[in-house]
Amino acid sequence: MTELLSQGYSYGKGIFNCPPWMKILLRDTSDPLSLVKGKQSGGINVIDLANFNSCSFIATQDLGKIYSNGSFEVLGRFDNADIRGCNLLVQ
Repeated sequence: MTELLSQGYSYGKGIFNCPPWMKILLRDTSDPLSLVKGKQSGGINVIDLANFNSCSFIATQDLGKIYSNGSFEVLGRFDNADIRGCNLLVQ
């Protein structure tokens, strides 16, 4: 994402890892103020503390899953979400 200074990197199979100053949270797809716990999928929220002179918190329209070791997977886009940026190549 161009809004973020940090990147999540994958060593393969579409599973991404973040640096220590970046965190992924999942929100309920029908209630944006509630976070999802456990092995459920949800909307991806990103906290990037490297963005100290701009917004450090981004709510995407991507669906994802977080694993117990903190890695995450992007499963796709919300229904009716705009196809933007790099997603144009994937969709």
